[in-house]
Amino acid sequence: MTASIPREQITGLLLAGGRGQRLGGVDKGLQTWQGRPLAQSALQRLAPQVGHCLISANRHLADYARLGPPVLADAQGGFPGPLAGFLAGLSAAATPWLATVPCDTPNFPADLVARLAEAAVTQDCEIAMAATHSPGGALHPEPVFCLLRTHLRASLQAYLAQEQRQVERWARQHACTLVAFEDRNAFFNVNTPADLSRLRELPGN
Repeated sequence: MTASIPREQITGLLLAGGRGQRLGGVDKGLQTWQGRPLAQSALQRLAPQVGHCLISANRHLADYARLGPPVLADAQGGFPGPLAGFLAGLSAAATPWLATVPCDTPNFPADLVARLAEAAVTQDCEIAMAATHSPGGALHPEPVFCLLRTHLRASLQAYLAQEQRQVERWARQHACTLVAFEDRNAFFNVNTPADLSRLRELPGN
């Protein structure tokens, strides 16, 4: 039997706290796809993979609260980026692990968390990060798809205090491994109105 982490020891965090600048400033997670908000689709994909769920959001908190899980706002204003959402999740999680996914990628793999957990255990890592292969074959990190130890909260708090915001740079300070996924379309995310249209045309939608 492959070593892994029990689902109940992992809290899932849906990242929905961005500014949505390339969508004209609208809240990406609340944009409609397949008749429901993108965030709801992503949450329903995440929930079976983890023991508990949280939502990171900075606007329309009541709308996100209606999706069910507790909603966490960033401790600092100004939309400082996904790491601020990570910190909110690390601070609120009551489990030893936190799995993060963005609200604008509703087709991420159904075995995402299980595969990250397996890698974290077998390679004795503090962070397992999803990655895909570029057309040229290079491994390309998908940094907002992470499984990380919740004891990293103090490290992340110190990093953000230095006004640093890059997920990969922070992750490299710790024992971090990349986990390759073959289906690049599974990580297709919505940044523009054209992306939302393209999402509807991807295989399986």
